[in-house]
Amino acid sequence: MYLDAASSSLPPMGEVDAGDDRILLRQLWARVRRAFPDLAGSRFRLDQDGGDHLLLIVDERRAFRFPRPGRHGLDLEIAILRDLGRAGRIPVPDYDIVAPDGSFASYLLLPGVPLTPSRFAALSADRADDAIGDAVTLLTSLHAIDPRSIGPVEVWPRMWSPNQFADRLRRIRLPLLVERVPTLIASIEDFLRRYRDDRAPREVVVHGDLVGDHLLVDRHAGRLTGIIDFGDVALGDPAHDFLGFWEYGARAATRAAAAYGQADADPTLLARSRNHFVRYRIDRLFETIADDGCADTIHTQSAALAGLLAEPSTRVSPASSRAG
Repeated sequence: MYLDAASSSLPPMGEVDAGDDRILLRQLWARVRRAFPDLAGSRFRLDQDGGDHLLLIVDERRAFRFPRPGRHGLDLEIAILRDLGRAGRIPVPDYDIVAPDGSFASYLLLPGVPLTPSRFAALSADRADDAIGDAVTLLTSLHAIDPRSIGPVEVWPRMWSPNQFADRLRRIRLPLLVERVPTLIASIEDFLRRYRDDRAPREVVVHGDLVGDHLLVDRHAGRLTGIIDFGDVALGDPAHDFLGFWEYGARAATRAAAAYGQADADPTLLARSRNHFVRYRIDRLFETIADDGCADTIHTQSAALAGLLAEPSTRVSPASSRAG
């Protein structure tokens, strides 16, 4: 939903239903103007897709990021992005406006469109390899950051372990899946028994949500133009940052793992990343059902998940990691 600053159709605050997004838009912009009175804007859009933040988009040029209550703040994200920005090769958000109290911050939007599976499939082989290589270059730099250079390790958020993800699925999410997709339950439970035992040989700074929506490409040239949404930055398994490549197929994921170059030090990275991807797909199916998604979407996601669960390569071992 868009609002124009001069729109005469926008009713006074007291005349808008409490749940109306227009209230939230006006409240967020009021916070920005109180902190930065000289900032101007004429057209506003609210993006609530992020689980841990709200985005106020101003004039399709600048984003203001507001962490949701109870989520970790922006300090770690801003510090990490400044480190990555100094490397310079792959564009990332540059928070050039930060509220005095640190409660929100802003960056100029990066150009490009999300690298969806359909857009990736339309790339030439060379362009696809370049996009994967550029993304892995940034991951290599991110994973090499010493968290102690940002802040004490004990204050860092941590990615959930496979055991924690599996426990949430079993206790909270499986009952709804049993009701709606009963034919998948035996395979899901079998997968979770294996997944909960995955172990990473090391813990690094991870993006935490590196999926296609957060890889931007030039719509026409197909080159990577940036990586966004570092709101889930945490310490965790480096393989977690490779799960999104499985959206593009096994070849893309295998090339990403090869470009990362950790085969000797971390021989199960590819297999772990696939397990993270399968768990991610189970969670997405649950969320679609819980949000009353359409039957066609549920059927499509269920069929794709059934195919993933039927494949034998979800066990973590050095052999499965090398095989791809």
